[in-house]
Amino acid sequence: MLRLLFLLMGGPALRAGWGYLLALSALCAAASLGITWDLLQHGHLSFPLHVLGALLVLEGIMEAFHAFPVRRGMAWALLAKAAGLVLAGVAVFLASHDNSGCVSWGFALIFLLDGGFRIIACCLMRCRRWTRKLLLGGAEMLFSVMIVTHWPLAPHVILPLCFALLLAGWSLNLLSMARQIHALPENSSVTGLPLFTRKGLRAPHGLNYAHPPLDNALPAEPLTIYIWTPVGSGDVVGRRPWFDRWVAAIDHHGKVSTGHTSLEMGEEIYISLYPADDVSRDFRSFLQTLRAKEEFDVEGSFLPSLEHEIKAWCRPDKRLTLTHYNQTALRNYWRQHHAHTRYNLTSRNCSTSVIEALDVATEGLLGTRGMLGLLVLLNPDFWLLSLVRSRAEGMTWTPGLVMDYCLLLRRVLAPAQRYHRYRTLLLSLITASARKKPAPGR
Repeated sequence: MLRLLFLLMGGPALRAGWGYLLALSALCAAASLGITWDLLQHGHLSFPLHVLGALLVLEGIMEAFHAFPVRRGMAWALLAKAAGLVLAGVAVFLASHDNSGCVSWGFALIFLLDGGFRIIACCLMRCRRWTRKLLLGGAEMLFSVMIVTHWPLAPHVILPLCFALLLAGWSLNLLSMARQIHALPENSSVTGLPLFTRKGLRAPHGLNYAHPPLDNALPAEPLTIYIWTPVGSGDVVGRRPWFDRWVAAIDHHGKVSTGHTSLEMGEEIYISLYPADDVSRDFRSFLQTLRAKEEFDVEGSFLPSLEHEIKAWCRPDKRLTLTHYNQTALRNYWRQHHAHTRYNLTSRNCSTSVIEALDVATEGLLGTRGMLGLLVLLNPDFWLLSLVRSRAEGMTWTPGLVMDYCLLLRRVLAPAQRYHRYRTLLLSLITASARKKPAPGR
């Protein structure tokens, strides 16, 4: 989550406000110590959880209100998100009063599923540092067992301690990042810092380019991301909603349809990576190719244009645009990077190539607001964006994950809409109250 925050803030804003990072590190450390001290003194944590729960419920109500625009009808995705926020707020509010264990079992299930996801992803892909990620997944599953069995501490103590450890980790990362940012050279990308390079499915590449600060002027042409979903690009048999959307679909001949992703900047840049020899689409052979390390790379090539791709295959299902991005940095990146055409189904596919370019283009977008960009931490969409990114980086980027990431990214980068709905709700309540008030003299 912090890596995504630093990416969207960008080097210039972080370098100018590295003292704020130190202050934020101290605040996280103080919050961690405060939670631990409160637990030691009273054996439970109530007031901070009540505030957090109330904020989540309020945000859920705002999302539900925003899901009923006058002309578009109900937005079911927003309603589902609103329900999730309200349920999360109620769960957090009841966490310190729960005697039946329902909330504890809920948190245990979350840790169990997340740990299981990490273990399955590591076993399938054998990515860089996969043993460490495997141990982390095992630790999460062990933690879920500790919550359920009430050993060695009760759940109402273990869960707040988990938050305290998380805040302590953030504090250390912020402290390390402040030191690294202070020494970051001009016109350099933050993705070259150790906090970024030691993560990921494989060793990073393509960092040897000039990344100038973001220009406030809008580029002449928008940045366009094209998505061919697995279902839309193949003759799919049956439906597996979760698997079809985020991983792949199976057609009538038993072949795997993974979909495709490309990125376009006017007529100057088109990024669409394909293997030179098509990867076997048989399901069993498909699973055997899920290896992220460099020795499993094959020759690939970048297609010249969208028109060429449509003629050779079909039209994309989705088209997403970003109007504000760092055009110069993307141009510099592509000039150094376009000759690197190696392909890997897991760690260097069409979607990972698009995300790498998208990171270059969007780095520093929040930094244009100065340190006020850090207020994005209060936006639930940012937390969902971080969740999508962490799941993709733990497994691999797919067309479905790229689509969800871009949709959420546009919402995160448009805060005016977020605060506009609060003003709209407030004005609606005032107007409704005024209409119900009886006229004078009646």
